[in-house]
Amino acid sequence: MLLGKSLTRIAKYYPEKVAIFFNGKYWTYSQLNSRVNRLANVFSSIGLKKGDKVAILARNCNEYIETYYALAKLGIWMVPINYRLRPVEIDYRLIHSDSKAIVLGPEYLEKFLELDFETKKKFSERILVLGDTKLPDGFLSYEILLTQSRDYEPQVCIEPEDPLYIGYTAGTTALSKGAIISNRAIVSGFLYKILEYGFNKNDITLNPGPFWHSAPRDFACLHLYIGGTVVIMREFQVKEFLTLVEKHRVTNGFLVPTMYKMLIDFPGNERFNTSSLRILISGGSPLPTPVKEACIQRFGNILHEFYGATETRVITNISPEEIRKKIRSVGRPIWDMEIRVLDENGNDLPPGQVGEIFIRGFTLFSGYYKDENKTREAYRDGWFTLGDMGKTDEEGYLYIIDRKTDMIISGGENIYPSEIEDIILSHPKVSDVAVIGIPHEKWGEAVKAFIILKPGEKATEEEIIKFCSTRLPDYLKPKYIEFVSDFPRNSVGKILKRVLREEYWKECEFKV
Repeated sequence: MLLGKSLTRIAKYYPEKVAIFFNGKYWTYSQLNSRVNRLANVFSSIGLKKGDKVAILARNCNEYIETYYALAKLGIWMVPINYRLRPVEIDYRLIHSDSKAIVLGPEYLEKFLELDFETKKKFSERILVLGDTKLPDGFLSYEILLTQSRDYEPQVCIEPEDPLYIGYTAGTTALSKGAIISNRAIVSGFLYKILEYGFNKNDITLNPGPFWHSAPRDFACLHLYIGGTVVIMREFQVKEFLTLVEKHRVTNGFLVPTMYKMLIDFPGNERFNTSSLRILISGGSPLPTPVKEACIQRFGNILHEFYGATETRVITNISPEEIRKKIRSVGRPIWDMEIRVLDENGNDLPPGQVGEIFIRGFTLFSGYYKDENKTREAYRDGWFTLGDMGKTDEEGYLYIIDRKTDMIISGGENIYPSEIEDIILSHPKVSDVAVIGIPHEKWGEAVKAFIILKPGEKATEEEIIKFCSTRLPDYLKPKYIEFVSDFPRNSVGKILKRVLREEYWKECEFKV
């Protein structure tokens, strides 16, 4: 149940097998483990020890994986930083996490220099920079340090409950929290995914999401755990993704719904040979039904959708055999995971009734860093909640209705935006949609839909509302439509509905 030692083991079993492809280069397991050991000894040489924290601000690359494993072998916590954040937000994470060193991609040197002076001072002589960029005084070259370091296995006692990293939540509705993730949570998550998806040492995986986010990094490292091969993309580009799948005969990948939409909308995507793919996995947010259908048509009956989060790993999964039978379901709990749907008083709700989803299992996180109150608030009698609303059916399949904070209450009726969004997305002229509740004098809240039309298309407010009238009850129909060119989004493509709502609710005394 230890991430660092798993690489040592696999390097002995398959020393000459390719572990990583990136940017036209490759590293065998023997080479990867050697670089990881050298890096671990670099961290030790600059005074870091078990329990310390090291931040990383970089795009996807082989060094990102090396850093993760080197720190794991030492019992040092990694702190992945979202590179799209503003300096003030990066500053918060670095200070909050008590990071003592940082690994920087060369393109983020300037952003680092914009941080608060006191923050930068904390990292003096402990700033490792990737690449061969000319460095300011006090900065260290990652690659030069590796060449000067020695290749031997660190001798540090690591236990399954020892933390691997602090995962800062996406923060779409509130200030980001730092979830503490242990070796136990990560490795047990690996084992459950291997059982659920049937991964094996012959698999070649490509997970193009940013490695600061837990899921793409998890799916990549899972394959290193079993001796598979990892193809790395610096960042997601549709043509490059399809090219790499064809070139390396990629067998599986994890993508978020935004990426799937971009893939199926990409002109000429059918010209690429993707026949090697046997598993595609969607997660991060619900996959809209029209996008799901288009993916199945393009890639075949290989699509899975899972429900999970940084704090939980995978909770449920729906297989290709079930995905068309159970429309909008995210499946049933995976191995050893339990779920309950509770009302506001903590009572179990019967199938079909919407309530808050609570979870229990071996892959759960170890609490929010330096925030015992938030940790306590997320638990009820040993069961954890992400604050999501959902329901089950008679066969135990889970349906995510919405984030609890996105629910609209209009005239006493609970309205879940995803139901409306799914209908509007089926309109042939609509590319994307976001539904929120805005203040209404009579009803408390009214439904408003923000719509992005497909290129070259035109539509009217009346046309969209009429389309909804034939498919939705009156109380679910949008009262207002606004056509926009884009939405505010976070770094993984999730629409920031709180930003859309702010303009309407900022003058209101009560926020419904």
